[in-house]
Amino acid sequence: MGEREEIEANNAVSVEANDLSKENGSEEAEIFQNRSYESIPALHSYQIKPSLLERFKAAPVKEIIRNVQAEVLTGKTYSAENAKKWTIVIANEVNAKCRELKMRRYKHIAQVILGELKGAGVKSGVRCVWDCETDGYTSEIFMNDTIFCVTVVFALYLY
Repeated sequence: MGEREEIEANNAVSVEANDLSKENGSEEAEIFQNRSYESIPALHSYQIKPSLLERFKAAPVKEIIRNVQAEVLTGKTYSAENAKKWTIVIANEVNAKCRELKMRRYKHIAQVILGELKGAGVKSGVRCVWDCETDGYTSEIFMNDTIFCVTVVFALYLY
């Protein structure tokens, strides 16, 4: 190695094997001393967790779910033949509109449960690997005289 070795990549400069403080009269020494680690972009970095602005936002997704459910189910009465079609339409539309939000590095899953409103209960469960810091979900319930519909969107951050 010589007295100084420079490595340049993407306008970032890294100085190795040199003590710049020894060069008192050098302009180059002042430039490197005044630069902080924040002003030099990292050469090899990978963001593991989303920033605050990139985290899952439930409010816009909840609004999408509410609008799609109302659009598909308002004014309808329950029929077993149509329930399957409505479920698929709601899931596909919610999925497509969530994709338009461009949630960076999030995988979203739309789940729709639709049934006849007769006063009987429904039990449902979901399990998956979950990271409380990055993953999220939101849900919305639609009811009229004969139909209940529960739509849930899960957002899982891809590492």
